[in-house]
Amino acid sequence: MSFLHYSVIGVLVPELIKKAPAVLKRIFRLRAIDDATKARVAAKEYPRYYKIGYTLWLFCLFSIGFVIFGYIAFYLPVASVNFDYSKYWKYLFLGLINMIGAWFIIGAIFDQIFWWPSSDSFKDYVRYRNIKEGMDVDIPEQIKTLWKIGVGYYILFSPVLYFLLQ
Repeated sequence: MSFLHYSVIGVLVPELIKKAPAVLKRIFRLRAIDDATKARVAAKEYPRYYKIGYTLWLFCLFSIGFVIFGYIAFYLPVASVNFDYSKYWKYLFLGLINMIGAWFIIGAIFDQIFWWPSSDSFKDYVRYRNIKEGMDVDIPEQIKTLWKIGVGYYILFSPVLYFLLQ
């Protein structure tokens, strides 16, 4: 019985991941990178250390959500005086909601911070990696979209946050 759900997930998840960028581009009306830029960034040779920089960039983006979750779900309850552990579930849900929100909002901030001082060559490498991974939208447009999604996410979850903070 346990094999069945693993086989279904194994079949569906790769297809969903392949189709997700196209759906996101259609929903948010994102413009793809033009063909001239695609050809230019594909023809370039990039230093190996760009791969390290790109990996660190992604590591920073993903780790910030886990840091927020850890702070809210683990540090705040332990640091509180006379904490009632019967209400620990509220901190867990607050941590999860804010972890996802941090991936959007703080992720957009980090993207902007990392994009702004980057060299043109590294920016082309980031474009190349985005094209290669199927999300061929330029980073400034992705940043605007992350802000929109993040603000909408917090507006959508504001009643839940209000309930959990009481």
